[in-house]
Amino acid sequence: MKILPKLILLTLVVITNYNLHAQKLELDSVADPSSKEIVLTKNDGTEYIGVILEQDDREVLLLTKTIGKVYVPKHEIQSIEEIKEEDFREGVYLGNNLFSTRYFLTTNGLPMKKGDSYALIQLFGPEFQIALNEHFTVGVITTWLGMPLIGSVKYSVSAGENVHFAVGSLVGTGTWLSLGSVGAIGYGSLTFGNHMKNLSFTAGYAGFSLEGDTSSSLLLSIAGMAKINQNIAFVGDSFIYPGESAWALIIPGLRFRQKNKGEFQFGLGAVLAGGEIVPAPIPMISWFRKI
Repeated sequence: MKILPKLILLTLVVITNYNLHAQKLELDSVADPSSKEIVLTKNDGTEYIGVILEQDDREVLLLTKTIGKVYVPKHEIQSIEEIKEEDFREGVYLGNNLFSTRYFLTTNGLPMKKGDSYALIQLFGPEFQIALNEHFTVGVITTWLGMPLIGSVKYSVSAGENVHFAVGSLVGTGTWLSLGSVGAIGYGSLTFGNHMKNLSFTAGYAGFSLEGDTSSSLLLSIAGMAKINQNIAFVGDSFIYPGESAWALIIPGLRFRQKNKGEFQFGLGAVLAGGEIVPAPIPMISWFRKI
């Protein structure tokens, strides 16, 4: 009978030690409350939302809300960014990408990040844009025939998280079809909002010389976008000529996110002139790709 109290005591010690160890394991699997929530993007476009538990020179251990712990090798990581409150809508992360700096035809005041670049492939031809730093973006626009050939430059600044301004210009030539034809557009854009939801007002002045015949005009645009969920966004764009024979091209459409680091955009345009609306015969179809 003397051994019974010892067995009971030993059992209590073992149980207590096991519980303390189990509690430590459980605590170790929970992120520090002060940890920042981040979005980790892999090179293939896969995104993980969560907090970093630990990392070393080879890999990152991430605690996600959906699938728990995930080890990601560092050579597979494209970026790690802290998530802000405005990046969520009803608890769903909407993302933050460089394609939000562009609509169908016009751009806006939202900045790109240094080193970001993309290709915009449309039915009539390609376009390429690259950010030299957080303010300057340069690009090239052309058609599949190589005419016209247009160079673009844009300078963006932000006055807070939801007010952005950009000034830029487009300069082009008719290349092989009409070497004597040149043109230029200078513009300014004021954008309210962020990469998830924004509204832009743009005004520019264009001058053209077509084989010696010159002309110039004021051009305006109102455009915007709003993400419906993580994969779909509404996009609206316009191109307004306020001259004597005033007319406007209006393009509403949808943008669909794709997993291969790109987005697909589809819109139906209409020309408003003389109080009448005439549907554009060719839809606006384009593909965004990171490069």
